[in-house]
Amino acid sequence: METVQVDSIATILLQLAAAVLLAAGSWGIARFTKWLGLQNNAQINTAMEAALQKSVTYGLQQAQETIREKGWDHIEVKNQALATAIPYMTERFTETLKQAGLDVKNEAALKSTVAQALDRAFPAAAAVAAASPATPPATAPNPAHTAELPPPQGVVVTGVNETL
Repeated sequence: METVQVDSIATILLQLAAAVLLAAGSWGIARFTKWLGLQNNAQINTAMEAALQKSVTYGLQQAQETIREKGWDHIEVKNQALATAIPYMTERFTETLKQAGLDVKNEAALKSTVAQALDRAFPAAAAVAAASPATPPATAPNPAHTAELPPPQGVVVTGVNETL
């Protein structure tokens, strides 16, 4: 007669059952938190960063004339962009602001908090917007000033003693 080691089979079955229970428990917790509408901090932070970036980009789009006139680093550009970005963010990203724990019914506190967040996010968001291929470079000539440039007189080629 052969003897079967029941201990080793029972150990393997218990390990398999533990793995299945762990997977089912993780899945259940994920479903339960989704059902409750809960999100983790990483998801909320990612959504807030995206909202801040989009709002600053929108504000900078509205300030293109000022950017052409005064350049990217002028304080008036920042002020104008943020003045446009604040109401844009509070109106467009209300759910994101709620998820971040802000009281959207208290307009003064909301605008103050959004203004501070946008002010902190402005340098990085402006750098991304300025690097965009759709954005004219900071050194682009102003079309109003191109008429003031004198026409070219001639081109001198080095190594040759002639003016073309």
